[in-house]
Amino acid sequence: MAKKKKRTQLSSEGKTELAKAIAEKSQTFAKTYANVEIRLSRVFRWISGWVDKLLFNQKHGKIVALMVAVLFYFGMSSDNSGLFENMKSAETLGEYKVSAVVSNQAYEVTGLDEMVKVRIIGDISDIKSVKQQKNFRVVANLTDLTEGTHEVKYTTEGAPSRVEVVLEPSNGIVTIKKKSIRSFTLGYDFVNRSNMDSIYDLGEPELEQGEVHVRASAETLDSIAYVKALIDVKKNYTSDFTTEATIAAYDDKGNKMDVDIIPDKMNAHVKVSKPNKRVSLSIVPNGVIPANKAIESYKLNHDKVTVYAKQSVLDQIEVLPITIPASTLTSNRDFPMPIVPPNGVTKISESVVNISVKLADKKERVMNKVPIKIENGMDGFTFALANGTQQNASVTISGAKKVIDKVKIEDLHVYVDVSKIDKAGTYEQPLIVEGKNKLATYAVKNATVTIAVKEK
Repeated sequence: MAKKKKRTQLSSEGKTELAKAIAEKSQTFAKTYANVEIRLSRVFRWISGWVDKLLFNQKHGKIVALMVAVLFYFGMSSDNSGLFENMKSAETLGEYKVSAVVSNQAYEVTGLDEMVKVRIIGDISDIKSVKQQKNFRVVANLTDLTEGTHEVKYTTEGAPSRVEVVLEPSNGIVTIKKKSIRSFTLGYDFVNRSNMDSIYDLGEPELEQGEVHVRASAETLDSIAYVKALIDVKKNYTSDFTTEATIAAYDDKGNKMDVDIIPDKMNAHVKVSKPNKRVSLSIVPNGVIPANKAIESYKLNHDKVTVYAKQSVLDQIEVLPITIPASTLTSNRDFPMPIVPPNGVTKISESVVNISVKLADKKERVMNKVPIKIENGMDGFTFALANGTQQNASVTISGAKKVIDKVKIEDLHVYVDVSKIDKAGTYEQPLIVEGKNKLATYAVKNATVTIAVKEK
């Protein structure tokens, strides 16, 4: 049987000593803890002061903010790397042209939308990639379709499979027709003609060939009104030139047509000329000169001017009339007047002429036995003055004495205009009188005559 350990009994003095020792150790520990607490408090106050200087100082605040942002970024990248990968965006790319995938030489396609709106959904990086790609396009695949009308779905090419592309509209109704070829006579037009100086005239161009072949559906070919070679003269040619002309087809309303033209370009040789003519100027009073006056004479600072026009127009011009307002001529005076180009004239060497007018009293003179002529009769009829009608007229000439004294009978033109008579019969028609000298006025005493019309 084990022997029990005997407990040691302390005396009252021992207990007193032990209590003193414990009290001394407690005081030592309390002092040590207080010293540590004071030192830690000093360290925290020092750190807090430096943090305040960094955070609330304008010089260091931006640096601290950047460091915090960098720490935040790396923290988010490491802990939440999948958060942004799953975020998607949507953006409208705008309108794209629809391209038909079909043999353009064999088939004509109508009804296809020209443009469709494209909207793309996906990662921001993928959307940016699509926007930068040059090979992205919208297509209508018609390769498996035959002639007729079909509904076709629009698709895209060049976009990553990770993105979703939404098209508006997403499909279209197209008509496919087989093409045929037809020949057309070739005309021509000058483009940018206003860029050339108007004194130059362009001759009829010499084209490489007189006709072209047009390829389209039979219905489209039937709607072609004309085909022209478009000759661009924007280079302001001043001499003969050869240039490449573009060939285009048009309908009867002048709308350009989308067809295949063979060839679609050809050389054109054009002659450039500068036809002109020196022409005299004359004045023509319009209205009545006051106070029973008439123009006795006048002078111009330009007796003649150079007129530029096609030769056929120049051949018809002998004198350029300058119309002046007669009611303003109350005395001898000098004044400027514009020179108005007649139809077909492209340019005149002078645009304004200065006129000096001298007035005199108005006088009258009667000239008898002026022959009456019948003009502008229709084919298939004979026109003659009726029996008993005078064959001649008496003409009263009014103007300054120096002017009317110079008028000769051959300067007068008295006639009947029968251009509106288209049936046989007897007609009362007015006499018309004209004179070469425009400074005088002319009138016939018998204002009408009788015309007999018979069928041939």
